[in-house]
Amino acid sequence: MPITLAALDEQEAVFARAFAAHDLEIARRLYDPAVVYLSPTVRLFDWPRRIEGVDRTLEFIGLTIGRCSAIAYRCVERALVQGADAAFVRIAFDWTTDARRLRSLYVVIYRYRAGRIAQQELYYDPSAPHEPPSD
Repeated sequence: MPITLAALDEQEAVFARAFAAHDLEIARRLYDPAVVYLSPTVRLFDWPRRIEGVDRTLEFIGLTIGRCSAIAYRCVERALVQGADAAFVRIAFDWTTDARRLRSLYVVIYRYRAGRIAQQELYYDPSAPHEPPSD
């Protein structure tokens, strides 16, 4: 059965809780054990372009948020892909670092297998500066 908007909203709520708590184990159940994670952020940490497996995926995401505090993760738009077990979400990711509040906007494409995330692909402009939240 393909992903539904209700299931996608629940997934994004789980990610929001995990980031706010700085505890990515909260989100582990969302992932297929053989998940593939793709993000331009890997270049900043000298990681491979393709991260495979839930343990390595959570390890990498943990690395990317290590210096962030007061994280607020919010899905601001979402869409299901007709005829595919896939979804798009646009995220507003706010955090504090060095006493500055910042925001990153990015898009994630999720592909599912048996109700779990089988591939997570992030898209954003890695050369754009982070800006303060406007709302």
